[in-house]
Amino acid sequence: MHSQYVQRGILAPLIQDFLVMRTNLGYKSQNYKYSLFAFDRFAREKGLRNITIPADLAEQWCVRRPNEAVDTWSHRNCFLRQFSIYLSNLGYETYVPPQVITPKDETFIPYIFSEAEISAIYTASDSLTLYDRHAHTSIMVLPALIRMLASTGIRIGEAVNLTKKDVNLEQNYLTLRNTKNGKDRLVPISESLAAVCGQYLKYRELLPPNSDYFFVKLNGCKCQATGFSLWWNKILKIACIKHRGSTVGPRIHDLRHSFCIKSLAGLLKDGKDLYYILPILSMYIGHTSLASTDRYVRMTSDMYPDLLDKTESICSYIFSQLNYNKTHETD
Repeated sequence: MHSQYVQRGILAPLIQDFLVMRTNLGYKSQNYKYSLFAFDRFAREKGLRNITIPADLAEQWCVRRPNEAVDTWSHRNCFLRQFSIYLSNLGYETYVPPQVITPKDETFIPYIFSEAEISAIYTASDSLTLYDRHAHTSIMVLPALIRMLASTGIRIGEAVNLTKKDVNLEQNYLTLRNTKNGKDRLVPISESLAAVCGQYLKYRELLPPNSDYFFVKLNGCKCQATGFSLWWNKILKIACIKHRGSTVGPRIHDLRHSFCIKSLAGLLKDGKDLYYILPILSMYIGHTSLASTDRYVRMTSDMYPDLLDKTESICSYIFSQLNYNKTHETD
């Protein structure tokens, strides 16, 4: 046994093999890694000495913990279930926990910004100032970052993962790599956004060369997707847009939803056929299935009833047999 497994249980080598298999198939496995090795420690402490997952051990692990979020609980169960199936396929006798079915929240309605609100957000992001000078701030990226999110619909995580070579300002496109769904994709950008990015890049080149990422803090280090909440709240306040809480929003992610709705509505106003534009929009925004994009059709129907008076009959025909699985990407 390798030294890295000395302090681990009997399942650790097989967990490692399982993670390697998933990675080779193109899946992200970081969350699986933490959860399954935690289960391995749990099983070791419970005295497991054979390659198996007994029912009583699995059931103890799968019990929802106090104050544990539903998604965290269901994912933890899913990870163990997938690993148990893997062991079973290898010929080991093991208990496979039942799938946890959690109700999907269909009541949440994202905030859709008006054109006036988007304009106010741009103005607010341009007007931000620092009261204290420090090198860890991400204030400089906000005018370009906000415009990129609003005009392309990409996720903020995709934006902050862009490197300088991923932003092509000669042919005006972005290269998104290793995205949420494990696929790379190209995203065209407008001349105006390219100009904003070019202006930002001139200042970015004056910063310390601590990383090759496009969006960096004043110290030259990468910005984090979770590091903009305070600035976003300040932008909304300056733009006179009421913030109703971190869950209800408006959230910075609602720039993506607003882009999708307005793009769909604009194409329909131009007389484009829903059957043709929906797969294109789905691919553009990085959804794995048309079912994930269907929510935008229904929201567009509610907001622009004159454009989609036949949406219900069309969507029921296209999507009636599609499975809205919790594991599918829905944003």
